[in-house]
Amino acid sequence: MYSVNEKIHYGGSGVCVIQEIATMRFGRTREKYYVLKPVYQNSSVIYVPVENEALVSKMRPVLSREEVDRLIDGMPEIPTAWEEDPQARKASFDALLRSNECRSLIILIKTLHAQKKRRQADGKALHVSDETFLREAQRLLYDEFAGALEIQPTQVHAYIQSKLGQSA
Repeated sequence: MYSVNEKIHYGGSGVCVIQEIATMRFGRTREKYYVLKPVYQNSSVIYVPVENEALVSKMRPVLSREEVDRLIDGMPEIPTAWEEDPQARKASFDALLRSNECRSLIILIKTLHAQKKRRQADGKALHVSDETFLREAQRLLYDEFAGALEIQPTQVHAYIQSKLGQSA
């Protein structure tokens, strides 16, 4: 069970703080809920029923600074996963995005950055759907890294570049 004020990662919502664990009535039944406040999105509150295993399984502790640094150090060895077939690519990218794992997000981001460079070399832009996947993967990864490093998501790219000895 998670605790009040604990920082967690919740599926597609990113990094959240557990504001309270409260018994509430939604509809006819009273249940205990985790009340989550996304750290980097000011306007929303998320209610997760404590007894709903499927929803609670989307919650996990935020990575530690050491885990983030290890992931960054290993980024050059993480493979890419480009699929030529658009439907297969969408399914693959969707699974990576929904995996709730930073390594999967890195695979997705690396893959799309490599494809973006190839397309730019040909004078073309990345397909809109691929660009959407890239933005969402970056948002989730940068939120998680920011939560662990106690910096803003906008500072994460520069942190990664610095750790890898590259210019931003």
